[in-house]
This record gives sequence, C-alpha cells and structure tokens, in this order.
Amino acid sequence: MVSDSLSNSGSVDEGSERENRFASPFPYTEIFEKKFPYYLSIGMTEEQYWDKDCCLVKFYREAEELRRERVNQEMWLQGMYIYDAISRLSPILRPFGKKGTKAKPYVEEAYPINKKTMEDAQTKKEMAKSQKGMRYMQAYMVANNKRFEERK
Repeated sequence: MVSDSLSNSGSVDEGSERENRFASPFPYTEIFEKKFPYYLSIGMTEEQYWDKDCCLVKFYREAEELRRERVNQEMWLQGMYIYDAISRLSPILRPFGKKGTKAKPYVEEAYPINKKTMEDAQTKKEMAKSQKGMRYMQAYMVANNKRFEERK
C-alpha cells in the first residue's frame, strides 16, 4: 500500500494520527517566515501578520503597489520639470551660440496632471485666445473709426 511506504512507522494503525501523518510537501511556515520582513517593511505589525485577518496581507500589498505607483509618477513629473528647465536654459548653454541669446522663461504654472486641472487649463487657454482675438478686433475697429472720421 502507498500510505505504508510513506509513513515512518511500520503500520498505519500504530500511535496517534499525528505520528502517522507525513510532512506536507509545501512548507508553509517557511514561506510565511520568509515573507514576514517584507510585510513589516510596508507597515504591517507583527500582530496583524500572524494573528489578524489573512486578507489584511492582500490589502497591505495592494496599498504598497499603489504607493509605489504614486511615487513613480511623482519622480517622473519631477524629471519632466527638470528636463523642461534644462531645455529652457539650453540656448544660453551652447558654446557657439549667438551673442545676446536669452533663456526662455520657466513655466508660470504647474503642469496639469488630473482631468479637472487639464480642463481648467484648456478653458484658460481658450479664454486667452478669445481675449486676444477680441483685443485685435477692438484695435481694428478703433483704426477703422479713425479712418472714417478723417474722411469727414
């Protein structure tokens, strides 16, 4: 019988059930102990890891992934600002550039990163374009009115 060959004792009927049971092929204790430092590092307490609900581990892991993604986005945005600042300075950093070359001014506002700020920036841009067109038309009207009054 297969169970007889797996047990340490000669017979399945001898001793308690614990003595006759063979070791699990997957040592879960080692896995839990191996993962324990990681969960401590992301803020989970010892009591939460060993004694509380096992779903907490999943939620801590998902929270850590979200935190990493947020930090990654922040670092990318910082790199974008640095790249933009250097590219605005690049005209004056050229060794054989024209004399009198000036650096482009740094951006006046933060880059829009969420939907609301992107919509606000788009609205602001459209309003500025509309105002510019309105000023142009008013200047054109004033010039034409002067020309008509000179004819009188």
